[in-house]
Amino acid sequence: MKKTVFDYWDYKPYLIEKIASMANKGRGVKRDMANYLGCQTAYVSQVLNQHVHFSLEQAVKVSQFFQHSKEESRFFLLLVQYQRAGSHDLQEFLKREMEEIIEKRSNLKDRLNIKDSLDETNQHIYYSAWYYAAVHILLSIPDYQTPAKIAEHLKLPLSQIQEILEFLIETGLAVQKGSHYEIGKTRIHLGQDSVQIRRHHTNWRNQSIQSIDKNEKEDLHYSNVLSMSHKDVPRVKEIMIKAIEECREIIKVSKEERLQILTMDFFNL
Repeated sequence: MKKTVFDYWDYKPYLIEKIASMANKGRGVKRDMANYLGCQTAYVSQVLNQHVHFSLEQAVKVSQFFQHSKEESRFFLLLVQYQRAGSHDLQEFLKREMEEIIEKRSNLKDRLNIKDSLDETNQHIYYSAWYYAAVHILLSIPDYQTPAKIAEHLKLPLSQIQEILEFLIETGLAVQKGSHYEIGKTRIHLGQDSVQIRRHHTNWRNQSIQSIDKNEKEDLHYSNVLSMSHKDVPRVKEIMIKAIEECREIIKVSKEERLQILTMDFFNL
């Protein structure tokens, strides 16, 4: 498993190894980082290889450059402060802060190993808005396993995506592997008697309305007001159920490449 920022006590080896693990062995990353920080590439190399340190203001920008989550950013800032500390007492204080974070994460991992479903409180959060499920399912697609890619695709702020990912990790719905995220072992399913089922349907019907407004050629929307006999209502419903079952069989073996939403409406008025 790839190391994360939480596996280090010194931010410099973390950055050096992180850069080396990136595409083309990190070629050009130090230059791009320098441009983002508003400094020379030579200065970045100096920080990474000598006794010079980033300022805390620069450390914040470094975190932004590498698209750290909120928790990763906090830990990275502590690492920088730890290396910059001018006294033993300050170093010990910062070390305890980092140890508390590591211990909390360790306990969380232990809990997630035995968790196989969401509790009611977390279900309420998950179904509070459409984007929790959207981000969750996007993680099954290799092209959308980083916060930046997800934010770009869903047109949502990067900070919001990072908060959603933190929730998914805490509940076991996602796991972080290095710089990318994948779907976790926790599963979620709503029964017909669930208090969340109406919210779930409403979230995606609202998105359907927006899809209608966009009028994309690939989308399909069908609405019809009709009259029919009582005996034919269950027959039509059965056809729709069978269609859903056939779709599910196709979806099971379909390669994860794009996010699609399936909704179906057929009701009496």
